[in-house]
Amino acid sequence: MATGVVWSSDPTKRVISGAMSLDAARLGGTETDQRTMQLNNGNVQGMLREIYRARNTAREAINGLTKYKPTPTENSGQMYFTMGFAEMTLSEAFCNGTPLGDASTGVPIYGPPQTNTQVFTLALAHLDSAIALSGATDAFSISVKNAAAVTRARVLIDLGRFTDVAAGVAAVPTTFQSNATFSLTGGNNQIWALNTNAKRWTVGDSFDVSGRIVNAIPFASARDPRLPVSGTSGGNSPAGKGFDGSTNWIFQTLWGRVEPTPIVSGLDARLYEAEAKLRANDIPGVMTILNALRSAPPNLGVITPAVMAALPTPASQTAATDLFFREKAFWVFGRGQRHGDLRRLVRHYARTAASVFPSGTFYKGGTYGTDVNFPVTVDEENNPAFKGCIDRNS
Repeated sequence: MATGVVWSSDPTKRVISGAMSLDAARLGGTETDQRTMQLNNGNVQGMLREIYRARNTAREAINGLTKYKPTPTENSGQMYFTMGFAEMTLSEAFCNGTPLGDASTGVPIYGPPQTNTQVFTLALAHLDSAIALSGATDAFSISVKNAAAVTRARVLIDLGRFTDVAAGVAAVPTTFQSNATFSLTGGNNQIWALNTNAKRWTVGDSFDVSGRIVNAIPFASARDPRLPVSGTSGGNSPAGKGFDGSTNWIFQTLWGRVEPTPIVSGLDARLYEAEAKLRANDIPGVMTILNALRSAPPNLGVITPAVMAALPTPASQTAATDLFFREKAFWVFGRGQRHGDLRRLVRHYARTAASVFPSGTFYKGGTYGTDVNFPVTVDEENNPAFKGCIDRNS
């Protein structure tokens, strides 16, 4: 699903180009970028297992907290947030038909395939629980409540419930961040590790050696202050070649080895508010939010971008939609939101997959495929209630 954000120069380790920070590879390492994934793709298997594991571990923690440490309730609230975030990630990334089981008691309970809408709805219920359990005023409680509220807004947008978005995040400050943290002893920031350090990922662009990539955003060549990079897509990159010895290497300097990466932020809240206004055809309202962010940029990774000039108001809803999703792509680069945005452009904005996802000639040979999501992999065939994806639609 080469969305043009980050892709790999290593022919055995590719990434789902910016849809999320996933090191995904098989069969020459082209499947995920080329949108031609098989059911036994090893890295997609790994991602699915980790999401399921996070969800199940959170349920185990809730069981233990309820029995042995029911207060403060914010501890359980944080676990409900984890469950909701995992379920949201499943539905944004995977096909219709993701089964949800439960092994938190030690006895596996198999679940049948559920549609993306059903899993989003379950995520919403768990995020509501997280908010209800996080009513105290200490810093930890407020952080859990804010994180759950922002993620809830994201789920509402995924469900097409745009009019319900603004009220839930109005109180979340733009400066809020809930971070994944890293340390030299506990583990490196994997965007840094696989891009800046190992040269297995390179920042994507709207062109490569095969020519123009239809629908891709020029992340590497735009030189946008929200995404500092080094290297070039064309010619001989000053940064040299990537892991495969032939692909131009471009690395981001947004995150270093131990810099935290925001999982949820107040910036996200503002962007969800803006999209709700977009759906209401309130184009001036969209531009007020976008230009406010450009005039007072929030912190991103290790940088605070320079102030950017205000954008003019688009003349049509179509132009406003194009502008909004381009702006959002630069604000949330590398943080796992682009894939869900592309699927939503098809689902809620009546666009075709061919007008949203990269298509045409693929730089490693052949052409882009038609995948718009991940398949549930062969591991799940052990589940007697699962027979495969219901469909592969957006």
